Amino acid sequence: MGKGVVTERYPNIPYVPHDGIHGAPSFNMDKCRSDKTCEEICPTDAIHIEPDQLCIDLGLCIFCGDCALACPHHAVTMTNEFELASKRRKGLVRVHAIKQ
Repeated sequence: MGKGVVTERYPNIPYVPHDGIHGAPSFNMDKCRSDKTCEEICPTDAIHIEPDQLCIDLGLCIFCGDCALACPHHAVTMTNEFELASKRRKGLVRVHAIKQ
């Protein structure tokens, strides 16, 4: 067996995800029509839409991309953001104001 480094040098050298890897979803609130399509399709109930805000709990999200595929307004895109560490649970909840 060969010897040497077998792991990435992360975090000293940032990890760059491969193309096609899903990270956290991103919401374009200018395009969002709050029709709840993304909320209904989410398999982990990570997305909740109220009359004035959209909340996503990244602690529940499995980055499947179903919300991005289902949105008829193309308001959801998948990013390659995967470093989501937080000292508190509510640090993983993102709240977006819905434009009326």
